[in-house]
Amino acid sequence: MALVMPAARAPARRLRLPGPTLLLVLGFAVLASISALSVTLVYRAQDDADGVTHTLRVMNAISQLQIMIRRAESAERGFVITGGEGFLRFYEESRARALPTLDEIGNLTQDNPVQQARVAEARPLLQRRFEAFERAIALRRSGDVEGAQSDLKSDPTEGAMTRLGTMLMEMKAAETQLLDSRAAASRHSASWLTAVSAGGFAVVLALGGLALYLNRRTITALETAQKELETVNAGLEQRVADRTADLKEANDEIQSFAYIVSHDLRSPLVNIMGFTSEIETMRTDLFDRLAKLRETAGEGREADGELAADFEEALAFIKASITRMDRLINAILALSREGRKEFMPVDVDVGELIASIAGSMAHQTQEAGAQIRAARLPVIHSDRLALEQIFTNLLDNALKYRREGVPGLIEVSAVDTPGFVTFVVKDNGRGIDPKDRGRVFELFRRSGRQDRPGEGIGLAHVRALVRRMGGLISLDSTLGEGSTFKVTLPRRLPADNGKKGHD
Repeated sequence: MALVMPAARAPARRLRLPGPTLLLVLGFAVLASISALSVTLVYRAQDDADGVTHTLRVMNAISQLQIMIRRAESAERGFVITGGEGFLRFYEESRARALPTLDEIGNLTQDNPVQQARVAEARPLLQRRFEAFERAIALRRSGDVEGAQSDLKSDPTEGAMTRLGTMLMEMKAAETQLLDSRAAASRHSASWLTAVSAGGFAVVLALGGLALYLNRRTITALETAQKELETVNAGLEQRVADRTADLKEANDEIQSFAYIVSHDLRSPLVNIMGFTSEIETMRTDLFDRLAKLRETAGEGREADGELAADFEEALAFIKASITRMDRLINAILALSREGRKEFMPVDVDVGELIASIAGSMAHQTQEAGAQIRAARLPVIHSDRLALEQIFTNLLDNALKYRREGVPGLIEVSAVDTPGFVTFVVKDNGRGIDPKDRGRVFELFRRSGRQDRPGEGIGLAHVRALVRRMGGLISLDSTLGEGSTFKVTLPRRLPADNGKKGHD
């Protein structure tokens, strides 16, 4: 019968607020938009202000031209009537500034075709007016006062001056209208800029408040999580401590078991070795008696020769197996003792240690036609005997598995890292097949051709020592080119690392 569970009620949907990253992106987007819009409005306001200023300059130039014309007319009348030189200087000054002022108006209104047409029309009218002034002044200078006054009264350029005045008023009216338009645009841009600034400030303020709220909520959540984590860590640390103790106890039991088994195996092995020696001793007596019996029976010794050969072969196999078993038991005993030995950290000059190992292997190195080179190696605080065993095994393997016909070269170097030193032992020997790189560190496992003596415990011993010292060992090898072992060890081995022996 199937058990049908009731459908779970859907949890109430909570309003999800944007996360800190999304809020940060949103804030940057808002600030970028406000900045871009503000810059655009500032440039627009600047353009509007420049337009207002430009219009005011045009209006000011028109007013200046009107004043110059009036001043020139007043000075001309004063000179004709009185003949005073002061009026003449005043006239000359106004006349000199009138036409350049009209040119300035033309330059300022180049973007306005209507104003340009008015300026073009005003130039000949202004020139005709000044030519009339010049005629009256010339008559007065020649002494013809009545002629000068008569010319002044008749004023043949009155119509031109009326048209000129009308055009100047039209130009000023057009610029006034343009000024009003540009001033309104400037005020509009300023209003938009104020609104955008105020709105941007409000949005940034809102985002800042939301960020503070989210930050506070995140901090509260982190504090809660930290308290929960501390509670979990307290239990976890206890479980790790219990588990570590269990593992340590199990490891001690394994080491003791290996020691006991290997120790107890030696007794029957010794008995086997003893009985084998007795059988070998009895062999001569047995075959002598068998020969006498065959003589008595009148038989030949040919069959006894084959039996003796089989007997010798069986004894040789038994003795070889005993010898191999004895080596394996000795290796297990050695590993068991090393696993329970306490490390004694001291300052060790690794360069001096390598030199000492190379010196002890000098005869072996000369026979192999090889050489050991060591770079500058550091001083570390570690167990000297353990280091000696590690490097001796690595150097011995490099010498043992060299390539035929190639002078052996073994290089030892070191790389410093924070808190650790990585020692590199590189050779140009046979190399190791990729499928065997993991196996070479296993106990009683070897790789490649088995043409060298050994039980397959050297690298296993090295890895066990390195791990107990809190380090790592790795292998990089190319078949037919050589191998590189990297041993990473702590610069300072803790004083409590290792265990006291029990044997």
